Amino acid sequence: MKIELNDLGSHTKKVEVLIPKETVKEKAEEIYAEVLKFAQIKGFRRGKAPRHVMKLHYGDYINSELSKKLITESLDQVVKEKELVVVSTPEIDSEPPKEDEDFKFSAKFDVKPEVKLEKYKGFELEKVKSDVKDELVGETLKRFQEVYASVEDAKDADYQVQAGDYAVVDIACESHPQVNRGNITVEAGRKGVVPGVDQAVVGMKAGEEKTLEVEFPEDHFIEEMRGIKASVKVTIKNIKHREIPELNDEFAKKVRPEVQTLDDLKKVVSDELVARTEQNSKLKMERDVVDKLIEANPMEIPESMVQLQASMMLQDTSRRLSVQGMKIQDLYPDTASLRDDYMKAGERMVKQSLIIDAIAKAEGIEASDAEVDAEIGQMAGKYNMTMEQTKKAMEEQGMAENIKFGLVEKKVLDYIISNSQVKEVEKPEAKDE
Repeated sequence: MKIELNDLGSHTKKVEVLIPKETVKEKAEEIYAEVLKFAQIKGFRRGKAPRHVMKLHYGDYINSELSKKLITESLDQVVKEKELVVVSTPEIDSEPPKEDEDFKFSAKFDVKPEVKLEKYKGFELEKVKSDVKDELVGETLKRFQEVYASVEDAKDADYQVQAGDYAVVDIACESHPQVNRGNITVEAGRKGVVPGVDQAVVGMKAGEEKTLEVEFPEDHFIEEMRGIKASVKVTIKNIKHREIPELNDEFAKKVRPEVQTLDDLKKVVSDELVARTEQNSKLKMERDVVDKLIEANPMEIPESMVQLQASMMLQDTSRRLSVQGMKIQDLYPDTASLRDDYMKAGERMVKQSLIIDAIAKAEGIEASDAEVDAEIGQMAGKYNMTMEQTKKAMEEQGMAENIKFGLVEKKVLDYIISNSQVKEVEKPEAKDE
């Protein structure tokens, strides 16, 4: 077999292959032998039909299989001999093979680009301090109070709606009937379907009416009302008062059965907030590291790799939405724009993977079989499956290598962070909604 390999660019190859007629004939004999096992031709016993009759009935199939076999086997040999990592489906150019002639074909494909590492150590990184202020613990406890609040009908006829209460209202608009709503629940102080109603109900009593001027935003869900000003009448039908529980030891036990006192709950909440802050800070540092790696190590990558990654991400999104009974078009009507976004994300992910892989090789960073098994074991526990079931599922879905690479990636990122200058900073103030 004669092989001629040419570069068509930084990551595109073209191989021209000449297979001698002796090999063509040998492969043809193998295919004829296989066809004879199932061929049923009238007037001949199975396996006894002469070749010219076989060719008459199965010629197209035999030629097709011969072409596939010759191309596949020789390409596999070329890739192995030349130590190529093919990342795209080869584009084949060939004529139908003839049993008594040499067979020629060419294949064009993209290969995994070589990464020339410029810099992956000594970055300047920021880490958010993990100390948690008492105010944040207090805010968390307040949210717990809201979660465990009881909601009851206000029995006092003179009771006025307060922020946080739920008001059952009728909404009427003479000029625009499409706005009309009956018996809808509005949380006082929180935006609802009609702008301003959540504030208007504060201070109102059951049976009371109020007319207000409403300006509907340009992105309102009622298309006909976008940018429109209208008079809206609000009638309170019923008020549901939210009773906030008192912060005490009994409340603490209700929130977390394992604690005994309110001070215990505060300690648990503080520890959880510290752990969450550290986790979020670590994730942000890892994202920053990836950004710096991509910036410091520029490269050209095959578009085929980006397209494949983007397609996989789109399929994953579509699959997750399908489980929830939705289609991707429901949330993202502009699929062309969505695909552009996924192409950008896919390009970043491909570059990230290539650089991480190159650093792992340069530093000898690996994931052992025991570490992979431990990771699979955690997944098995999470999904209430046995280790064997989980392993089999991972292999069937082609996820085993992904798990191993994920562990390597984590080790590489930890290595880079430990070899960078990390500065602790205060947590940025949360922006008001």
